[in-house]
Amino acid sequence: MPPRGSRLICTLKSVDGCQGSFDVTPGEAPNSVASVSPIAWNKPPEKPVQEGAFTVIGDLGMTGQVILVNQYQWRALTEAKVEQFFYAAILWGKSPFKVIEDAQMMLKRAK
Repeated sequence: MPPRGSRLICTLKSVDGCQGSFDVTPGEAPNSVASVSPIAWNKPPEKPVQEGAFTVIGDLGMTGQVILVNQYQWRALTEAKVEQFFYAAILWGKSPFKVIEDAQMMLKRAK
């Protein structure tokens, strides 16, 4: 089964109002990610990420689905270091919210 689109567009907003964006491209193998571009911020953020929005771009443009994550969900993904699995879940039509739940559970067990 091919990925849902040719790339994933990601935007982040920090608590202090900075805007960041980056792209994720799917890999050749199923459920893989080929590359994640560095985050391009409009100005350097001094506070943590407040929210993120993720959407898949296909051959005909946006697929119509936008995944929104809040500050706590994003923190769980980054602290558990499972961002790649989150991106892959979106690109390959899996459940990105299951990845978030797993990240939160991993952090809870680590305490």
